[in-house]
Amino acid sequence: MTLNEDLFNIDYLIYSSHKTATQTLVNTFNSNNFNCKHCHHLVNIDLIKGSFQKYTEEFLQKNGTRINIISVFRDPMERHISSFFQWYGSKPIRTKEVESELDTMIYKYTIEELQNKFISELNDKSLIGIHESIHEISRELQFNVEDLNYDFLNRTGAIEAENFKLFFFRFDHLISNFEGILSNITNKDIVQNNANLSDSKWYRDKYLEFKETIQIPTATVSSVYQSKNDLINLFYPQGFQLILNEALVKYSRIQN
Repeated sequence: MTLNEDLFNIDYLIYSSHKTATQTLVNTFNSNNFNCKHCHHLVNIDLIKGSFQKYTEEFLQKNGTRINIISVFRDPMERHISSFFQWYGSKPIRTKEVESELDTMIYKYTIEELQNKFISELNDKSLIGIHESIHEISRELQFNVEDLNYDFLNRTGAIEAENFKLFFFRFDHLISNFEGILSNITNKDIVQNNANLSDSKWYRDKYLEFKETIQIPTATVSSVYQSKNDLINLFYPQGFQLILNEALVKYSRIQN
């Protein structure tokens, strides 16, 4: 398979799930004189399943240095809600599927209708960004998430091999010390350059109301969090069960 030459002319690959500050990371790196690309899945950079290891090996051969990869984990339900609004509120405008925000599902549907659709997509796993990029990376580069360690003091995790170095962050930790964390890993003073923030979107008020009022069946909440059990245990010292219990209190209702 012939790889895109642009993939070999980068300093960092942001390989991270939908709505995990991906665009802010890309903008920040590029505006601080680093070359950077991003993907949520391999297909976004024209790679196929099983090809990522070969890419990292070829990168090392061509450049004499390892590829740096960054991935971020965000609380599952927070991320999924943000992804849902981005997909149905921003993407149709950006891709010119509709003429204006007035034509989007986010504008046309009531809060209740949006919440029902969101729950349905969680249940049938059709929601955009339902899977975690770190899981995909671990399969491609053949390491176990359970073997990773996250440094809570420095709010950074890293794993190194001959042909790659992966940095992984917890979303809220990264956001609260964005410039400091990136400065530490790059050994340069980094200036943040935000992009694609939900609070700046046209649907902000509806998004906030949706989050504040949604009630999700208990079984659905449990299923969403259970699928990310290993990552929750990695990034949250209180452990999976306490994080799940908090999510159940915040989001769930008894299914009729």
